Amino acid sequence: MAKINKDPITQLQVESETEFREALTALEQKGTLQQLPQLITFYLQLPIGFKRTAMHAFLASIIKKGIREAWMELLKNTIKEEEKHPIINILWNTRIDFSPYLVEFVRWAVEGDYQTTLECLTVMEQMAGPFGEELLLEAQCLLQERRNSHTESPQKRALLEDIESVLKNFESDDELPLD
Repeated sequence: MAKINKDPITQLQVESETEFREALTALEQKGTLQQLPQLITFYLQLPIGFKRTAMHAFLASIIKKGIREAWMELLKNTIKEEEKHPIINILWNTRIDFSPYLVEFVRWAVEGDYQTTLECLTVMEQMAGPFGEELLLEAQCLLQERRNSHTESPQKRALLEDIESVLKNFESDDELPLD
């Protein structure tokens, strides 16, 4: 009997690990960036285990043209803090350079909880730049405003200081003379 060609996202909801892997393979081959919000929604609902780990690896491996912009659009539309940090963790695992979005990551870091701040820091540490003076200044101002207006836990304050160091390193890297 011929197998019914189902929507791969619907197929992800099977119990069998084999069928789950087949659905991921189908998504790998025929999936589109427009499916990313549905995939994230599905991922965020999974309990810790094989499927969640496999989905994380799959999402982090997407390399289609426009994926960086699709990730950023998704993240900008994510309101719940508890959903932001798993998504940012996936971004860190993609190894995509999110340098053009430095200010957004600093904003999420200062506004977010400890976990979101940590995830943002890991993404920023991978950024390659170059960063324009205006971008760095805006990011530094966001940190300064937060420091002046909020009292943070010692743990989050330490992460924000690490972000400040990362920004200073970006600044000094951009000042290096060209050979």
